[in-house]
Amino acid sequence: MSLLKFLSFSFIMVSCSSIKENMVVFSDPPAIESVSSATVGTGKVAFKRFSFNRPDGVYSLQCADKPHKFQVKNKVANIYLPANYFSDKVKVDCTYTERGEKELALTLNIDQFDYPKESLNVPKSKVFYSKKDLARIIREKSIKKKIYMNSSDVFLFDKPFKVPLNSYITSHYGNQRLFNDKKKSQHLGNDLRARTGTKIPAANRGRVVYTGNLFFSGNVVVLDHGMGIFSMYGHLSKILVTEGSVVNQGDVVGLAGATGRVSGPHLHWGVRVNGSWIDGFSLIEASKVHLGDES
Repeated sequence: MSLLKFLSFSFIMVSCSSIKENMVVFSDPPAIESVSSATVGTGKVAFKRFSFNRPDGVYSLQCADKPHKFQVKNKVANIYLPANYFSDKVKVDCTYTERGEKELALTLNIDQFDYPKESLNVPKSKVFYSKKDLARIIREKSIKKKIYMNSSDVFLFDKPFKVPLNSYITSHYGNQRLFNDKKKSQHLGNDLRARTGTKIPAANRGRVVYTGNLFFSGNVVVLDHGMGIFSMYGHLSKILVTEGSVVNQGDVVGLAGATGRVSGPHLHWGVRVNGSWIDGFSLIEASKVHLGDES
């Protein structure tokens, strides 16, 4: 654009609106100077930084048709990139859209992680649902969808995540379960051994976005940690926080129990990042990359 046209265009824009005083019109440079790449296994999450030539703020990438929030500070983007447990892709292009034009921001390479299989023999009542149970399960789908619909536009934590309990893992994330040689399922959380009444601390600072009782999870607390990151604490015997409150890392959110669809007391710790349930231990490692290892 010539200097004369630039000045004329600026004058017209200012004249058209008394609100837009002192407007400066310029041509933005490309947001992304070079394409980055990251590698992550299915059911895992990775943290990535890349150059992003835009003002500080919150933006979004589109990865496999899902929005992924990221934060920009000093022209550096900070983003957590999950790979869905069920993904069969080996590569996903993440794009940034500005003024209707898509720009490739980074390539996410996905390693297909081989999770163990286990066979369980349990009472039929634990495998097949009554009509009443099915009706409740269907109702709760909409409740759970709303819980994870909105997340704070800032990271609410400033230190790496920690496992809520340093106890034996009775069932690992990702285990493929076959019940009574008939029904298959996947365990998308980590079960930590805990006696009824054991204090359950928050894995990191966050806002309580849900407390209640759900068919599968029993008494549950869900924390929003910002930027699409959530953690949930299931099968509690007692909930000790209220929705809307902010808890710090280590604050007690409830007491362990055996509520919901379980065979004994324990803590089910689930982690959800940008719409995918991932292994919480991978979030711990990713957050160390983001914020440094404090161990």
